[in-house]
Amino acid sequence: MSVAEGYWTIQVIRRDRNQVGPRYVCRAPDDAAARGIAGHLSGSSKDVVGYDIHRIDNPHGANARVLDLGQSESVASSDTWAVLQAARRSA
Repeated sequence: MSVAEGYWTIQVIRRDRNQVGPRYVCRAPDDAAARGIAGHLSGSSKDVVGYDIHRIDNPHGANARVLDLGQSESVASSDTWAVLQAARRSA
């Protein structure tokens, strides 16, 4: 595994900020690839204004993700999302 390879959380930001946008976790070879995945997942709808993306350490236990490089998955559970957000890297 290269130093840059890892996991990221992605949340789509909608124009109406009262609506929570879709949430995802992805595994990518580097930051640029993760941002490319985020852009693809955000789509081009008029109600989407962007995305938030954060590199994370893959959690252990029930919330651990097993994804191939370039793969993403939706995160529907708010509890799982909270665990993933708590795993954000500071750097």
